Amino acid sequence: MSEAVNIPQLRFPEFREEWKIVKLTDIVDVMTDYVAAGSFESLRNNVTVYDKPNYAIYLRLTDLRKGIYHKDLKYVDRSSYDFLNKSNLCGGEILMANIGANVGDTYLMPVIDDFATIAPNMIVIKENRLEFLSAFLFYWLNTRKGEKSINTAISGSGQPKINKTDLKQIKISLTSQLEQAKIASFLTAVDNKIEQLSKKQELLGEYKKGVMQQIFSQAIRFKADDGSTFPEWKEKKLGDIVRFENGKGHEQNISKDGKFIVVNSKFISSQGRVKKYTDTQKSPLNFGDVVMVMSDVPNGKALAKCYYIEQDNLYSLNQRICGLKHKLADTKFIYYRINRHKYFLSFDSGVGQTNLKKMEILNCPLNIPTDIKEQAKIANFLSSVDNKIEQMGKQLDESKQFKKALLQQMFV
Repeated sequence: MSEAVNIPQLRFPEFREEWKIVKLTDIVDVMTDYVAAGSFESLRNNVTVYDKPNYAIYLRLTDLRKGIYHKDLKYVDRSSYDFLNKSNLCGGEILMANIGANVGDTYLMPVIDDFATIAPNMIVIKENRLEFLSAFLFYWLNTRKGEKSINTAISGSGQPKINKTDLKQIKISLTSQLEQAKIASFLTAVDNKIEQLSKKQELLGEYKKGVMQQIFSQAIRFKADDGSTFPEWKEKKLGDIVRFENGKGHEQNISKDGKFIVVNSKFISSQGRVKKYTDTQKSPLNFGDVVMVMSDVPNGKALAKCYYIEQDNLYSLNQRICGLKHKLADTKFIYYRINRHKYFLSFDSGVGQTNLKKMEILNCPLNIPTDIKEQAKIANFLSSVDNKIEQMGKQLDESKQFKKALLQQMFV
């Protein structure tokens, strides 16, 4: 007797039967193009979109990537909702981007109290068989096999699009509704944990932002170790309290297995995740140095972004990055004080490339504690918050990796 082969690698022990193979069209209704072909003019004339809450939530392609409840949510009024009646959502549907950069992205619509409808260029996948659960299909579509299957239904290069006919022919392995429910429930619990960790990390980030505003406006003041009050803050120029050093070009000295990390714009803006290496330490950095991006494109996110060096003899400073070294200030405090400081960002016209000059950087005005011990207390407090955010980020990454492994092992 041959062994069953159509079974998952990881399975709840009470289930043993082999999974069966079905076509997507056998278990779901795939709906798109709810507005008749060629009627986008009619859509524009009959659908009014609002930025503030109105009769119904209006989901767009970008919402598939971000989730539906976020700050950019759009709405439509009652007449628009009635016009889009074929696309009205009840909850439990799978939404799929039909076209564009995120073509094939999926989102499982939750059961909500609000009315909801969708914009054009989305596919709605609904259950049509009682033994099938859409949550199970949603997770299957996010496995490597599911993503590969979706890709076979995508055509076009300039503007890729889902071919609905090909999508319906996708073959999936299906188990009993009871096992489907248990798999979906387990993965939903993992998703809930990921969402909770993500929200905690976001809240910690907001807390840090708020407390920094209070500290640097002196609404919150630290006490000395003996309980006494620190002296009043004074305005200084950055050049009065740190030494400036320019980086040097390493483009001709990049080495895959180099022993030194090149501190460039990508390294700083990615918080050290994106690395290039060199064997030539042209511009050494030491523990306690602060590095800052001096050049960026219009409205870029890297200009004046800072990074704090925490190890000797590991980094080399690249051109268009400056190093700020200890002189008369706690440099960890300086890192928090000047990171993306509005003074530096004011040089960005939003039109051309911004290139901060040495004297522009050194002339940055800062209202700071005159006692370096107060600077250190502030830096240590903010570092402790950063450590909590980092720990939360590690837990989040571990949970995402755990889910990724489950998706590959719990499905056929």
